[in-house]
Amino acid sequence: MKQSNNKKHNMDTAALYCRLSRDDNLDCESNSITNQKAILKKVAKEKGYEDIQFFVDDGISGTTLDRPGFQQMIKAIEAGYISAVLVKDLSRLGRDYLKVGYYTEEFFPAHDVRLIAVSDGVDSDEGDNEFTPFRNIMNEWYAKDISKKRRIVNKLKGNSGVPLSPPPYGYMKDPDNAKRWLVDEEAAVVVHRIYQMALDGYGLSEITAALARDGILNPMSYWQSKGINRGGTKSSVPPTQWGHTTIRKILTMQEYCGDVINFKTYSKSYKMKKRIANDEENRVVFSNVNEAVIDRETWEKVQSLWRGTRRKKPTVSGERSIFSGLLKCPECGGNLNYHFNQGNHDIKFFSCCNHNTGYRKCTSTHYIRLDFLEQVVLQEIHRLTQFADEYEDDFVKEIIGHSAKTAACERSLRQRELDGLLARDKELDVLFECLYEDNVSGKIDDARFSKMAKRYEQEQGENAAKVKALKSELRKAGGQLMTADNFLETIRRYTDARELSQRMVTELIDHIDVYHAEKVGGQTVQRITIFYNCIGAFTVPERESIPEADVRLKTRKGVALSYSQAKAG
Repeated sequence: MKQSNNKKHNMDTAALYCRLSRDDNLDCESNSITNQKAILKKVAKEKGYEDIQFFVDDGISGTTLDRPGFQQMIKAIEAGYISAVLVKDLSRLGRDYLKVGYYTEEFFPAHDVRLIAVSDGVDSDEGDNEFTPFRNIMNEWYAKDISKKRRIVNKLKGNSGVPLSPPPYGYMKDPDNAKRWLVDEEAAVVVHRIYQMALDGYGLSEITAALARDGILNPMSYWQSKGINRGGTKSSVPPTQWGHTTIRKILTMQEYCGDVINFKTYSKSYKMKKRIANDEENRVVFSNVNEAVIDRETWEKVQSLWRGTRRKKPTVSGERSIFSGLLKCPECGGNLNYHFNQGNHDIKFFSCCNHNTGYRKCTSTHYIRLDFLEQVVLQEIHRLTQFADEYEDDFVKEIIGHSAKTAACERSLRQRELDGLLARDKELDVLFECLYEDNVSGKIDDARFSKMAKRYEQEQGENAAKVKALKSELRKAGGQLMTADNFLETIRRYTDARELSQRMVTELIDHIDVYHAEKVGGQTVQRITIFYNCIGAFTVPERESIPEADVRLKTRKGVALSYSQAKAG
């Protein structure tokens, strides 16, 4: 340990630094903040320091030096107020070999600060201690080992269905079983309101404004009002101010369906506290564990509504269309953007987003007027509901099809394969834990441990890819089946609808292909294909009682535009 000879230490202020974290043995009284303070105060007086100042970090890991108490002490040293630093042992300074070494070997000597680590027998005034660097290395190794063990424990807990994160807004911990969540009725009312507004077509700004106007506490303020301590940044915003990020998170959290989702984030290293979003295939989902706050069908509808939607303000008033995000270009696959006519704001229309770009990915505008589109969609929905009402058996046969049994059989086979892979993954976790313990105890040498661990990890990696593919197939098939079972009931709700609404469009339509208008027999014809949820592009069979779709629009230029349903490709 380097030592400055610029001046002798005066009996000035001594900094007594205490730190405790979850990594330390919390059941051991010797590590408590109270005990650290008592020991350091006693030693400081024995060394002749009467003016002492405590700097404390309680509940913060030693793997980071970005700690409030520690940084406050460093600033005091730089200002020349501190002549000595006392710690119970070097691990209290930190468990990062390089960073702690910088302070003990360079920073403290450069500022003529005496370092005393009581339990380690370190006192820089008594000369170099050759064992100090080794103690720092062992302190870092301890943190690394603890982190490795915690990761194994968390993996076992997470794979067994125990939630690894605190309950989201709308839930609370079950006082009788910390592994389960109960619905927080007061907060759940707000969550229901947010989902209802989203289904009704309200945007993020409108939802946040409505909640603030009604004096609804944001999640952090709500938890604080209930005396619940939650992590995260304590912002200084008003308690009723909601952020767009908060609303978007609530609208996308699958946990509201009653599911537990583990391993949503991870950290790259025990030294890095930043959490990174995990890939979907690395997450583990346990369905219907808790009581649902939002039913799954409603949650799926909101995801469909918000997925990939980028709304533009078509008018000065900020009006938007219920079709935003639903219109697709069959030529380039891009979205159709919503606009208004510069000369006449009453004329609103959609056009392909890739036509006027510099890349010219699309050769045509695929222009369609909103008023024309609304008439077409409303008339097609009326024809669909009439067919479902008058020819229910034929309709059910159309949407279910003759391959329903085959599809169910395939789903069953995929599910069995998935269950087998998940069971093997849990088995590999247990094997790896036993292997690690055998290596630590010396039953297995490092070479054999490395070889077997590599084999287990390779198998888990291969299985993870298969699990991802199977889950994707099952999720798609399951969602379609669920929608098919409820589609008939859904469309009946709109039998007598006189105008379109955001909810109607969201519940019934997946997307709409809009073709570029073309001249057919001297007449301008707009071809459109409506893809309904679950059943896809559906052409209503010809029936005497069901009129043909007939929508004609005379534009301001005198052009007569008529509708023609395009065949699905």
